[in-house]
Amino acid sequence: MADELLELELDKLENRGISRYKAVVMAAAEARFINDQKRLGISMTGEKPATAALRKLFENRIVEMSEPEATA
Repeated sequence: MADELLELELDKLENRGISRYKAVVMAAAEARFINDQKRLGISMTGEKPATAALRKLFENRIVEMSEPEATA
């Protein structure tokens, strides 16, 4: 991805309420999941896990999980 394109994509994420830092955490978690699938032989894509995770993030295919609020 070109730097200009990446900036536009990051702006789209921020418009969805996902900060740049949260996007990194979400993409890293997805990349670990994809890597585990490849290691177990479940997924046979030739794409690198980090690349696949970023593509999924920018295509709205990764959902931000929120932790349940604690009740007092």
